[in-house]
Amino acid sequence: MNISEKEIEGIVRQVIAGMAVSEASSGMVIDGKTYLGVFEDMNDAIDAAWKAQKKLYDMSVEEKEEIISAIRRLILEEAETLARLGVSETGMGRVEHKILKHRYVAQKTPGTEDLVTEAITGDKGLTLLELAPFGVIGAMTPSTNPSETVLCNSIGMIAGSNTVVFNPHPGALMTSLYAVDLVNRAARSVGAPENLAVAVRKPTMETSDIMMKSPKVRMICCTGGPGVVRAVLSSGKKAIGAGAGNPPVIVDD
Repeated sequence: MNISEKEIEGIVRQVIAGMAVSEASSGMVIDGKTYLGVFEDMNDAIDAAWKAQKKLYDMSVEEKEEIISAIRRLILEEAETLARLGVSETGMGRVEHKILKHRYVAQKTPGTEDLVTEAITGDKGLTLLELAPFGVIGAMTPSTNPSETVLCNSIGMIAGSNTVVFNPHPGALMTSLYAVDLVNRAARSVGAPENLAVAVRKPTMETSDIMMKSPKVRMICCTGGPGVVRAVLSSGKKAIGAGAGNPPVIVDD
């Protein structure tokens, strides 16, 4: 029986995925559940994301789209779980509304289709514009829409070959960690590297400071109140911030 190269590649990736399941090296057990991509120390989380980004960078657009498609599927499958967890932990919102929000995140968040190469020609030659990743992005997420923000950020950032380190709002910690775990479970299911999204077990102002000052973190993204957004936009790095009543802005380094 002849087997095509594509079929062989698929078999190899399934084997690799099975090996990853047996290792479970990046998981942290909290209340009996293993959360992939969760670390005790912020520096360890950043290092893991930095290593994973090198692997992600070498993957094809098709492979990255496969990861994103897996994330979308899991979000749709677990939308109610995520919604109930968020409402229960934060006391904000309604389950039926949050289910819809997660569905919109899964269906509407831009992915690799936004990676468009542009060519400009003229009398003086040709200019080719291609989008390139930042590398590791540090992200601070709110208590209002914790899992929605983690998942939306992850899809967009992974599509661009970036990995992301989250310092979630303590008031929505377990919901945020569940979302980080979901991203890594989805990646694992298609044989992709883990730690594409990571977080710390106990986010604090100190872990946030470590994240913003780390030379391995090239960009900062923040969704939260005006105070924390101002701090991020003053970090000295390229930053994206969205605060209450404020549109997202980009500050170039």
